[in-house]
Amino acid sequence: MSPGFLFALSLPALVAALFLLAVVERFARRRKKGTPMAAAGIGELGATFEAGKRDELEYRKEERQLRDDEGDHAPPRSRVDLDGGTAVLKVPAQRQPS
Repeated sequence: MSPGFLFALSLPALVAALFLLAVVERFARRRKKGTPMAAAGIGELGATFEAGKRDELEYRKEERQLRDDEGDHAPPRSRVDLDGGTAVLKVPAQRQPS
């Protein structure tokens, strides 16, 4: 086997390839949303060698999938219609101390 082939199968070659991918993505992906492939690859590589990293990646994945509702999940009191230019605000009545 040639030394170049052995290097291509090594961990430093993987890190170098991820670095080059990050540089290419930096200039090619200006306004695209989402996680860049190089960042995902580096995260997975880190999860291979660090025990808690896998749990952190799974937690982040679950957080991205959860809905982000405003408030305390009570029925909405106020509505804003951006297209119509109106807002309806319902202020709850103040309770009198007993």
